[in-house]
Amino acid sequence: MLMREKAAYLKGLVEGLGIDETTKEGKVIKAMSELLCEMAQAIDGIDEDVTQAYDQINDLSEELEDLEADLYEDDEEADEDEADDAEEEEDEDDNADVASEPYYEVACPACGETVYVSEDDLDAGEAICPSCKVAFEVALADDEEAEDEEAEEDDGPVQYEVTCPACGATAVFEEGDLLDGEPTCPNCGKPLDFEVTEE
Repeated sequence: MLMREKAAYLKGLVEGLGIDETTKEGKVIKAMSELLCEMAQAIDGIDEDVTQAYDQINDLSEELEDLEADLYEDDEEADEDEADDAEEEEDEDDNADVASEPYYEVACPACGETVYVSEDDLDAGEAICPSCKVAFEVALADDEEAEDEEAEEDDGPVQYEVTCPACGATAVFEEGDLLDGEPTCPNCGKPLDFEVTEE
């Protein structure tokens, strides 16, 4: 029950008692009754305003929370995007550096894995295998050494392929065997009247 309803009920009781309003006591009671009604009405109005203000504050608080959530979410997404962009740029820079820098493939003497050796590694004279973590010496071979190695590979004996005119079998003979002796067919044993074709 609202306070103004209670005040109106008390005012009705006072009027129902038949108090003489001409007396001092009657005048005081009547004035108090009227003041009580006015105060009760004012207080009820304040309660209604306060209740309405609370409702508006609650609505504003919920809207503010939604705005803060959206704002923080946008900031987090922006930070993540910036971090991703920075990481991509860093990867691109690293890849560009690797692509522009000459490197050489060598086999690790410890584990046999392929190791990519850069110019800096060659200048330092050693490289570290990323697989077994073993450091080993690296150096570029001289052109003369490379030519000597190729010449050694090419210095093998000259061989000829000979077809036997009697049986048609083909055999391979070294040049010295053909020039120093009288070769025979290993298939039929007859002397070879041969035509040589260098292999």
